[in-house]
Amino acid sequence: MLSKLAFRNVCRQIGNYLIYFITVSMTVALLFAVNNIIFGEEIGRFSETISEFRTGLTGIVVFISLIVAFVLSYATSFMLKLRKREFGTYLTLGMSRRNILILFISETMFICLIALGLGLALGLVIYQGLMAIMMNLMEMEFVLSPYSLDGVFFTIVLVVAIFVLSSFASAIYLKRVSIYDLIHGDKKVEKKVKHPKLWFIITLASLGLIAGSCLVFNRECEAVILKGSMATRMMEAVLALGVGIILFHIGLARSIVFMLLRNKWIRSRGTSTFVLRQLSGTLGSNSVMIGFLAFLLTFAVIGSNVSFMQRVSQETALNQNYPYDITYCENLYEDKSGEEIPLDEAEQIIQKYVPIENKMEYTLYTSGGQEFANHTKWSGYGYGGMTDSFMSVSDFNKICEPLGYEPIRLENEFMVIANLPEVLQFSWEDFVFEWEGIAYNYKGCSSDYPMFCYMYFYIILPDAAVETMNIESSYVIYDVKDGKYDVMNLRKELSYPYTETYAGETYTVDRTDFRIREYSRQAENSSSAILVIGALFVSAIFLFLAMAILALKTLSGISEDRRRYQMLFRLGVSDRQRGRTLFRQTFYFFLMPFLAAVLMCFPTAIICNNIMVMNGFDTLAFQVYTISAGIALVMTSVYIIYYAATYLIAKRAIVQFQI
Repeated sequence: MLSKLAFRNVCRQIGNYLIYFITVSMTVALLFAVNNIIFGEEIGRFSETISEFRTGLTGIVVFISLIVAFVLSYATSFMLKLRKREFGTYLTLGMSRRNILILFISETMFICLIALGLGLALGLVIYQGLMAIMMNLMEMEFVLSPYSLDGVFFTIVLVVAIFVLSSFASAIYLKRVSIYDLIHGDKKVEKKVKHPKLWFIITLASLGLIAGSCLVFNRECEAVILKGSMATRMMEAVLALGVGIILFHIGLARSIVFMLLRNKWIRSRGTSTFVLRQLSGTLGSNSVMIGFLAFLLTFAVIGSNVSFMQRVSQETALNQNYPYDITYCENLYEDKSGEEIPLDEAEQIIQKYVPIENKMEYTLYTSGGQEFANHTKWSGYGYGGMTDSFMSVSDFNKICEPLGYEPIRLENEFMVIANLPEVLQFSWEDFVFEWEGIAYNYKGCSSDYPMFCYMYFYIILPDAAVETMNIESSYVIYDVKDGKYDVMNLRKELSYPYTETYAGETYTVDRTDFRIREYSRQAENSSSAILVIGALFVSAIFLFLAMAILALKTLSGISEDRRRYQMLFRLGVSDRQRGRTLFRQTFYFFLMPFLAAVLMCFPTAIICNNIMVMNGFDTLAFQVYTISAGIALVMTSVYIIYYAATYLIAKRAIVQFQI
């Protein structure tokens, strides 16, 4: 009997449950898609290049599932407000609380099963879309991917757990609430906000905190990248931003109506006073909720921007760090193991996997001194115990010209090549380097060249100057034939065992004297895939849940709003005007936590662009702004859909309701 009643109630309440149901279905679909990525065969093969892939995404999914359970329990409380009178009537007619609890759980399970089925169906499509993005990030050919039974099972377990946890709080409420509160709870008068002027001051102060935290974060990034300083205040700036966003929305929600009502022109326009009075109680009682929703949406925006920025800069950074396909360094490690692979044998191994098309050699020299290091912050210990490093101008031009760089010319001059942007802050203008009785003057310092050796910086000198120096390390660079090859096994064959002792424990690890661009590209692609897919998943979940809470909170007050809008009807306000009034009321409530999150796309894009420029990626600035604008556009589209659905449901129930 109770199961039939539960099914009938679900069918009868489908209009009120629609937004909740769609949100849950989309959440299930996203969980299904990500779980299939985690347990899929393609990623199973690919995960050999990065062991943290599955662990990272699984951790994200479980963490987000806990948040979903908490948010859905919060959203369910709004749904209960729509049905307080109904449950109170059941109790009055003699139904026990145990029966009502079973009825409610049965309804929840019906919704769970239907949402699970629809979510799995939607997930079939979303999974292929995410796999297309994943394959594109990994620069692999996309084909339709098979579905994983493990992924389906894990999704079902998570969804059931989410519904059990979200129903628990509502079940406790139904067990303890009184009949009077159920029947008359929607008639309670909302408390008036106290000290609105103080909250307005807090709003202004928190706005300054948001701006200040962004400036501090940008300055900290500059200090880390250009000066090599410790990021001591970066985390503090992020925390301050979060606190500022929450306080800003709490303060604004509790003061904006008061400030607007003081303006005679605003309150005298049509039904503006009615709208503001409606918003006064709604915003005040939900200010904390609005603050935390804005917090979630804002950091979803920031996470999405950062993940795409990392992906955009990846190829440029790869070319900067790996100018040639394969680079060999004879003395890459100071401590020799005795197991190093001879160069001629290594070249035969490379040829087995991919033909070598070009080979060049160059040498790094040392003077044994630290004259240049003494002009830097590494003075006294030679930046990690290493002495000054030098390269001949002929070797430098030889490896630069194939990459499109103009040759440099030196006559009794030296040039500093910086591998780190922070080196540019040090000054050698007045420094004269003397070697073998010849003085060499400063010509310039540049960070525009790729990384040819693994130093913080090195110095270019005329050939004659380095001929009398000691060889520090020999390098060999290779260009190989374009095309795919088994780079994983190539690197494995070019590696050798090395035994090291750390904290009293002895470990054997594999290391290699070769840096292979294709291997690093695949490893970085996997990191980008995790970051981007994880950010998209988290952002989408947060966006759907935030919009659903706003929608359900709006609809939960339909009974009270209906009575108030009936008063407007009796005062002669037309249906059209009441519809406009409802639009303004619901729109302003929806806009509050959403607008700040979207606007944060702009400072986020500016900071990301500054980071790009400081790292030498000036040409990528336009892409950063394009990505940020795209994220804002997608969020706005979802916002419009949710708001339109909420407004139409509320309008039908309030304005078009027949008295």
